[in-house]
Parts: sequence; structure tokens; C-alpha cells
Amino acid sequence: MSNRFIIIKRGYMPTTKELLAKRLKQLRKSRGLTQEKLAELIGRDTKHISKLEIAGSYPSIETLERIANVLDIELKDIFNFDGLKEKNFIKEEFRKLLQYSDEKHLQILYKIHKDLIN
Repeated sequence: MSNRFIIIKRGYMPTTKELLAKRLKQLRKSRGLTQEKLAELIGRDTKHISKLEIAGSYPSIETLERIANVLDIELKDIFNFDGLKEKNFIKEEFRKLLQYSDEKHLQILYKIHKDLIN
């Protein structure tokens, strides 16, 4: 098994380090911050932020706390990886949901979908 991915039934699952890297980048960009600006705000080097965002290293708890403070979020929010699911994973989850839903639930799912796209 490689260090980069864990093999699971549905295919490849990113490691926690990779998910954390993606999440940190997502949070930084959502606040309109460059790596340079975030580094300045938390008292770290830009190379350190870059390394974190490519899963080159794990951040210390102190760095995570500084990032959370600067981004005005709770520390636990950094570990909310739900928004990082890959497109194919999401499609597969929906296929399963549809496959095992009864008619009543299918009608509800259809209505939700229709309301969302309108």
C-alpha cells in the first residue's frame, strides 16, 4: 500500500494529510487570502503554508489554532472535509441512495432536486 492513498472498496481515498491540505487551501481562498498574506497573519513563512497546502507536512496544533483565529472559525471546522468529496464519490453515493429508496422517498428526492435547480 502506498503512502499517498489507502485502497478501499470504491477506489482510492485521499489520506487525512491530503484532505487537510485541500481544506486549508479551500478555507484560505474562501477568505480571499494569498498564501503570503495568511503566512504573514499567522507569523509563519510562505513556504510553510505552501508545504501544508500540498500535503508536504502536517501543521502543528499551534499553527492550526492561529489559522482558525485568523479565519474566524472554530478549530474543528478545519477538519470538516465533507465539502471535499470527489465528484465520482458523490455520484456513487447518489446512485446508492436512488437504488435503495422506495417510491415515496424517490418522489421527495426528485422534488428536492427540482427545487434546487430552479
